Amino acid sequence: MKKTITLFTMLALGFSASSQVVFQSDLSSWSGGVPTDFMGTKTSIPADSVVEQTVGVTYGTSIASLINTQTSHERFTTQNVTVVPGETYEIEMWVRATTGDLRTGLYDVTNDAYNTYNTYLDMSVESAGTLVYLTQTVVAPAGCTSAQFILSIKETDMATDGAPFFIGILVDSICIKQSVPVVPTVTSIYDIQYTLDSSGDSPENGNVVTTYGIVTGIVELGVDSGNFFIQDGNGAWNGIYVYEDGYTLALGDSVEVTGTVQEYFGLTEIGFVTDVTVVNSGNAQPTPVVVTTLAAAEEQYESVLVQVTNATCNNADAGFGQWTVNDGSGDRLIDDQIYAYTPTLNNVYAVTGVTMLSFSEVKIYPRISADITVQGFASIEENNSFEMYPNPASTFINLNVQTDDLVSIFNIAGELVVTSNGDQQIDISNLEAGIYLVQITRNDELTTLRLIVE
Repeated sequence: MKKTITLFTMLALGFSASSQVVFQSDLSSWSGGVPTDFMGTKTSIPADSVVEQTVGVTYGTSIASLINTQTSHERFTTQNVTVVPGETYEIEMWVRATTGDLRTGLYDVTNDAYNTYNTYLDMSVESAGTLVYLTQTVVAPAGCTSAQFILSIKETDMATDGAPFFIGILVDSICIKQSVPVVPTVTSIYDIQYTLDSSGDSPENGNVVTTYGIVTGIVELGVDSGNFFIQDGNGAWNGIYVYEDGYTLALGDSVEVTGTVQEYFGLTEIGFVTDVTVVNSGNAQPTPVVVTTLAAAEEQYESVLVQVTNATCNNADAGFGQWTVNDGSGDRLIDDQIYAYTPTLNNVYAVTGVTMLSFSEVKIYPRISADITVQGFASIEENNSFEMYPNPASTFINLNVQTDDLVSIFNIAGELVVTSNGDQQIDISNLEAGIYLVQITRNDELTTLRLIVE
């Protein structure tokens, strides 16, 4: 599932391009039935009204369902956080609810005092059952060096209402930032990605970074539509996935990205993005790394532009628009989330694309038609039912087809270039010299012939 970007979200994102994160949680760490980074000493909501849910999650593996049907508020607070007296802190929340009121506040641990709360947000208006981004600010009072940040809730729906993942106010993720300008340190993608850790986790995991790269792929389909890949050099360790769909980009854009490095089920990505700036456009793509279908899954090539060659399609329909190729080293899935292509079983292909770890499978995402080239055709069985002449040919071919037969001619890239219904003479004068496949469909049976155009 993907977070919903609203107009409010887009207006709010601009504040924090240079802010310092002091607290961040995706509510995925629980112990004793409660989230470990919350339930501070000033929490007043009962533990049994804080329920872990694993359905409808966007960030991490869990969300917190907060239930308080009373008209008086209850507090859900962080553990103690170090703060700077007099500084302003932005509380970013990704939440979902059908009813209920939500506001934020700050408890001054140092001076044992509560700050003034913010105004309540009406969740039936702000969310109405959809995951949304909300933000409020609080100020650390004079002398305050330690604080608990508060989510104050009231008048939620009851625990007996609807399905579990619609109960109460659902908190998916919280990020709290000190809203003071800091000079961003540019970190190369290589330094974000390179690791000797067997887990593959980034050494920058959890850190806010600013990095640069050329856009090498933009997801077009599904819940991840709009997310993109960038690369800042040729070769291994130089690509990364950016989990942010709020910007209109094109292949070849040079962009500056500021966000938080995070690990999502083994995939290193930049999330909690606060800024994407297009530096310039029309840049050349990095040179693809030629790898085997097996090696494409290695950690060093994560989100990198690669190419596999002499890879036979051994499954033309692997489900969800995917297909499989193998160059003899191992199977590799080809995905359609950026560019959809219909392969021919047993044809041999060269495939270029960015790699992506998704659902525990490393896949290659072709981006444009030029990323897929047919290097060899499947074996064609002799079929004496059809005669095609002349062959080679340059201007036309004759076929002993019937009125209801469909004739389709494909070039070596697998593109349909000529189609005909029952014509016994077909004009090919506009075709460039080369090898073509002529496919004849009769009563749902397919016959393929090889044609040489001179």
